[in-house]
Amino acid sequence: MSDPQPEDPYREPANSTVDDWHGQEVDADAEAAESALDEARGDEQRAQQLFEERRPEHKSERFKVPEEERPS
Repeated sequence: MSDPQPEDPYREPANSTVDDWHGQEVDADAEAAESALDEARGDEQRAQQLFEERRPEHKSERFKVPEEERPS
C-alpha cells in the first residue's frame, strides 16, 4: 500500500484533485460573472460590483499560503 503523503509536500501526487478544483472554480466564477452582467443589464461597472459581492467561495482558498510564508 502506498503512503498517502508524498515525500515532497510541495509536489502534487498523481491522483491530486487540485486541477479539478481549479476548473470548477473557473466555471463557478464564469457563471457568477454572466449572471451579474445579465442582472446589471450590460452595465459592466455594476456587474463587477455584483460579482464581487456574490463571488462564490472557492475550496482552494482554504489552502492558499500567504506570499510571505511561501518558500523562496
